[in-house]
Amino acid sequence: MAPANRRYQGATLLQMPEPQPPEESQQGPNIIMPPEEFAGKWANAASIARTPHEFTLDFLRIGPQGQQGIVVSRVSFSPLLASQLVDLLNEQWQAYTQESGVPTEDNGDD
Repeated sequence: MAPANRRYQGATLLQMPEPQPPEESQQGPNIIMPPEEFAGKWANAASIARTPHEFTLDFLRIGPQGQQGIVVSRVSFSPLLASQLVDLLNEQWQAYTQESGVPTEDNGDD
């Protein structure tokens, strides 16, 4: 079964489906965001590491002089979710470039 995609105010949320007994609701999980997380975190850099079994994505905030930084969020996930995340990012990037007029890398003259 493919993961369910839900749109929330311009963002696409990827939900991994959980097997459900036939009698339960098919509406999906009730996802709760703690109030202190609602504002999100600002990052101006990212790094990624992987093993054969997982990917780890660090979002970083590097200071204005570039000499000091901090990891503001770390997320580890499966290779399957990494593949789905790549697809979602590509989909959103294409929509962004079409709406904003930002040229994509493959549109440049070589």
